[in-house]
Amino acid sequence: MGGEIAKKDRWGLVIFAALVAFPFLGSFGLLEPDEGRFAQIGREMMAGGDFLVPRLNGIEQFYKPPLVYWLNAVGYRVLGISEWTARLPSALAFFGTIWLTGWMGWRLGGRKAGWLAALILASMLEPYALGRQITLDTTLTFWVTAALACLVRVGTGAEVKKSGLLFFLCMGLGFLAKGPMAWVVPLTAALAWTWALRRQGQRLGLPWAKGLPLMLGVSLSWFVVVCWKFPELWKYFLGYELVERFASTTHGRSKPFWFFLPILAVGTIPWTGFLPGLILAVRRKIRDRSLTPAQWALGAAVVLPFFILSCSGSKLLTYLLPLYPSLALALALWLEKGGDGFWTQAGWAVGWGILLVFSPALGAVQFLWAEAAGISPSLYYLIGVPVVVVVGMLFVWRSENRVWAGAIGLSCVAIILWHGACLEMERINDLLGRQASVRPLARLVQKHQPERLFIYRARAAGLLFSANRNVWINRSDADVVVEPSPEAKGRFFEKPADLRKGLAQGQRVEGITLRHIFREEFDPAQWEIVGRSGEFLLVRSHGTGI
Repeated sequence: MGGEIAKKDRWGLVIFAALVAFPFLGSFGLLEPDEGRFAQIGREMMAGGDFLVPRLNGIEQFYKPPLVYWLNAVGYRVLGISEWTARLPSALAFFGTIWLTGWMGWRLGGRKAGWLAALILASMLEPYALGRQITLDTTLTFWVTAALACLVRVGTGAEVKKSGLLFFLCMGLGFLAKGPMAWVVPLTAALAWTWALRRQGQRLGLPWAKGLPLMLGVSLSWFVVVCWKFPELWKYFLGYELVERFASTTHGRSKPFWFFLPILAVGTIPWTGFLPGLILAVRRKIRDRSLTPAQWALGAAVVLPFFILSCSGSKLLTYLLPLYPSLALALALWLEKGGDGFWTQAGWAVGWGILLVFSPALGAVQFLWAEAAGISPSLYYLIGVPVVVVVGMLFVWRSENRVWAGAIGLSCVAIILWHGACLEMERINDLLGRQASVRPLARLVQKHQPERLFIYRARAAGLLFSANRNVWINRSDADVVVEPSPEAKGRFFEKPADLRKGLAQGQRVEGITLRHIFREEFDPAQWEIVGRSGEFLLVRSHGTGI
């Protein structure tokens, strides 16, 4: 086991995590569908002052718990409304997750393991990308990591009672951020640690009798209150959002069982090449019965939730995010011991190789995909990335301690590349398809100031955020759970032709739809395209005078 982290390392870790999490948060528009939706719900919560019932476009929304919306609303009130402020809660969560992961590495394996864990997590592609977007998963991951940190304190004998209660409290707050995964990962780790200690005739000492009621009370507090106000929500939460999300394909996110395997391989870039060596090392330790209780807990926190997610009828790439801190810790503890010869060398080769071809591959997309013709990062990025990678490789090659220097070099070069990609997002926005930002279209709307604005069969809530006005919407797109207000129902429409009614001749109606929807349902004699962003189109027509 390691020890208490030194003061200089505490502050060093704070500075490092801040340099990773906070720069360039506002350098590109909100990505769809999640960023636009979550940012706008927090904005409407702040504007309306109702912190109990989240609303989007003036319509009640209950598909997610409210913790992130609360944080966004407070941030807007204090710091003003912008993309940077909207992403700040996620950036703070990512910052805290990096720091806690480093602290756990220090506690479990010493100073070097702590820094390795922080470097690995901060530079992994998926944690970095989602840690700088408005996603509920990022805040969930922070509370999961905080719960694991409390578990480490309990397991290493530090303030067992207090840390044990905080373990359960963090799980409750994580549930308010996203849902049941806040329980699954920490409880899996705690049960594995308990089991491993009992095999040695010891006990962990978690306060289950007091902790479980605390966890349930915090987790269910908001749900109980809103269900008291809207009794029909009990069936919605328990049936549609819990049972059907896991056990059916109702949510339209059905993927094959192996879906998360390539997601994990891409999400761990540039550390993907080390995973086979880590797996073989763990297998050997299991065979030799040399895994420590903490190592059993880390393994369980990755493997069992991964299996549960793979069995779910609803799969999104963001669901893996809470597993990365434990995976980064496992990699750090393995590399700190020197790795396994061939597999360590293979890992370094794969990591540097991926970074070296990253920008050339990104630049080549325009030649390989017709939809991307003419869309490319700047020449500075295309040339600068290989130069930075080569300089990083030379730094490592000239160092005596290849593992330590390699980890610093690989992680720092990766973070520089990811930061640079943030600055290039506006240039490559159209490559993102339905995840593209609609901020360019919202700017056109603000310039045109149409009398009526709509969204039709597209998830583009970023238009609400950027244009700062409610829109007309098809009822099936509105996620109606409880009966909306008369004002909101007055903005419902069925077909595009309905949007032209009620406007005088010459008055304009503009809105966002998807390209294939425009081809299928809009009359080109009556509608014109005035802008494009990814798969989204801004279209315009005029009133009928009827």
